[in-house]
Amino acid sequence: MSLEKGLNIIDDALNLAIFDLERRGMPRDEAQIAMLMRLRTTVSPEILKVTEILSDDDELNAAINPEIAKQDTIQASV
Repeated sequence: MSLEKGLNIIDDALNLAIFDLERRGMPRDEAQIAMLMRLRTTVSPEILKVTEILSDDDELNAAINPEIAKQDTIQASV
């Protein structure tokens, strides 16, 4: 499976969870906070540490989050 397809599956799942919580009356920001808190508790501390380390890698972040990399480029040029 390609990276793009895998990321699309993850994005769809995350969007579905947020949408479902919003539909049930939870504000979007609270739904996002709840989701992140739950994700942090569902993975092992070792996996959480690896994700924290990898989050500091600008190249990896640009590959996984191209829309954010584009925004950063636009903001830097302004």
